[in-house]
Amino acid sequence: MTDETFTGEERRWLAVWDEKVAQVASGALTDEEVREWVWKNKVLNAIGVTIQRIKRANQPGKDPRRTDNTWVTVSAERGVAKSETSELALHTLAYVRDRLNERGHDYDVDWMASSRGLIVISINVKSLRAYMNRPTTSAPPTT
Repeated sequence: MTDETFTGEERRWLAVWDEKVAQVASGALTDEEVREWVWKNKVLNAIGVTIQRIKRANQPGKDPRRTDNTWVTVSAERGVAKSETSELALHTLAYVRDRLNERGHDYDVDWMASSRGLIVISINVKSLRAYMNRPTTSAPPTT
């Protein structure tokens, strides 16, 4: 299969992930740097954008019922079976899940392995409105 069989969105997912894989192969980035890049530039960015959208929706005259979830594509690779997923993608997924758990997020992981030759790992970070409104657990300052 050629990349032309994929949608434009799928080609963009592949291009981003292929770039990171190539940077690891060339030594420009380490696996750890790719995991951190995905966390900061994809996951945290998507969460931040959705939280800002929720805040705007809470303004007078706006629809407060808009979704409070965000989908983030962690990786996209060529292949037709989940078992063909690279170690880099699996380790990146584990890293993102650990970080989401540390922050107390509710999320689902979605694996898509298509017969057209595409494996996509996405995360649906849910209930961001509730996450925004949760009480903080920081300790009061001591004197």
